[in-house]
Amino acid sequence: MKTFPFHRLVGLVASLIAVGCGARPDFWDAPPSGAQPFALANAVAITDPSADRVVLLTTNANRDVREQAVAIQRGFRAATVAPDRSKLFVVSAGDDGKLPPAGQAAQTPALEIVTTAGHTAFPLSEALDGLALDPQGQWAVLYAGGSSSELVSNPNELLLVDLTQPPSPGVNPVSHTLRSFGGKPQRFTFTAPLELPGGSRRLLIVETEQDVALVDLLHPAAPEITIQLSSGTDTTPAHPQGVAVSDGDLGPNDARIAIREDDGNVVVATMMPATDRDFSPELNLTAVGSTPSDMAWVRTDAGALSLAVLVPQSTKAVLVDPTTGLTQDVALPAAYSSLSLVTAQSGESGSTGTAPVDVALLWNGGSGGVAFWELGRVAGRPYRSVETVGVTAGVMSVTDVGGAHPELKILGTRQATFFLLDLQARTAAPFVTSTSGVSLLPSTTGDRAWAFVQGGAQLASVDLVTLHPQDMRDERAISSLFEIAAADDALHMARSLVALTQQGTWGATVYDAAAVGGADDHTAVSGILLEGPHAP
Repeated sequence: MKTFPFHRLVGLVASLIAVGCGARPDFWDAPPSGAQPFALANAVAITDPSADRVVLLTTNANRDVREQAVAIQRGFRAATVAPDRSKLFVVSAGDDGKLPPAGQAAQTPALEIVTTAGHTAFPLSEALDGLALDPQGQWAVLYAGGSSSELVSNPNELLLVDLTQPPSPGVNPVSHTLRSFGGKPQRFTFTAPLELPGGSRRLLIVETEQDVALVDLLHPAAPEITIQLSSGTDTTPAHPQGVAVSDGDLGPNDARIAIREDDGNVVVATMMPATDRDFSPELNLTAVGSTPSDMAWVRTDAGALSLAVLVPQSTKAVLVDPTTGLTQDVALPAAYSSLSLVTAQSGESGSTGTAPVDVALLWNGGSGGVAFWELGRVAGRPYRSVETVGVTAGVMSVTDVGGAHPELKILGTRQATFFLLDLQARTAAPFVTSTSGVSLLPSTTGDRAWAFVQGGAQLASVDLVTLHPQDMRDERAISSLFEIAAADDALHMARSLVALTQQGTWGATVYDAAAVGGADDHTAVSGILLEGPHAP
């Protein structure tokens, strides 16, 4: 085992000297409250609002640990990691109308981007606390979330940041205020490029409590299109519960957005040419019997595009023809509430003749476990298109393994059991745990998973190829677990497993993620948040 106390001793001595000179920093008088860890691809990032900084923990192939403190704006509001784990986004309010600390310049609100290579910032016109990120990495949307401390805030005012362009006052970010009919944003969805009338572009879909707004990301400052929802029988507003997007076939005029309502209906909006703008939604309302819980666009027999809707209260699924609105009920063996397309991972040929078809995975949190829905076997045999898997426990989470094994998924349950689901073999291998509440972290290489209980010292490695588990034990209670690439390995072959403990001033135990060894095969560090803020 290796430890690294020396640099902390140097930092402590330097700080004591500063105190003796009458320059004791304020952060020494406050505990490291509000700190939160995040996993980047090559570092563990810890936001430390009490010291206005982000602490980055990196390792090398020998599991040596380096700490790097990055100063951020005062007034921390929120943080989240990019979908590809390349960077950390931090929203800060700055001084936001308050007087800055004595002797320091005033700070304005900002969206800050932190990586191990550097730190950039987009100045903001106002302090916001909500942040939604584009999965493709181009856009960020800031909005007033539920934790805003402003005396007055407008939840329908959005700041759209083009992350591929430099900051420019009045240009990037772009301010966009949604026309409100009484609602405020609840969910944000960024579409892939769609072949719309007028050309290819992406949309930002904003769901409020009672309508759906479409923002054209090619013209982010232009007025949005609002789809107001109702039951179709009276003026009572319906409430959106989720959306699904399809670009249809090649060519324009068949891109569609499906909207689940809480009143037993789904709305299909087809993007058609318009006289006053490039496109406009043409709406089709379809009743599915009771409140739908999930949906997806799928290809069935003959390659036809359909909307697959789960209706757990009726123990069925409904296939909706987006052109005619005609429906076909598919009886299910259980009240499945969630679905995910797994066509490629399931090893299916993806076609019946020349027509593509889909396979969906179904699950729920009650009884009934999981099932495969063969969408290519629907016509003529709707009651035989569902194949159940021998999992009787309610499935609470489905986690992709990824890496070298995209066909594997980890099924979490309420019981002291989890399952490794093989989409190709259609098997579900059970693993029994000594307690419930075990958290699972798949390795980024896809060859193993890590299991731990938050607050406990036990740790286990599960080989996802041989299905062999190996127990370990950490020296301290584990608060969170991360796997990161070694900073000095350009090919990212060397990987470290970092077990954080959030007690006191925080500590970490670092293991070689590729070779789990004995008790001495690790590095321990302590006092991660002991030192004060400093520049990177």
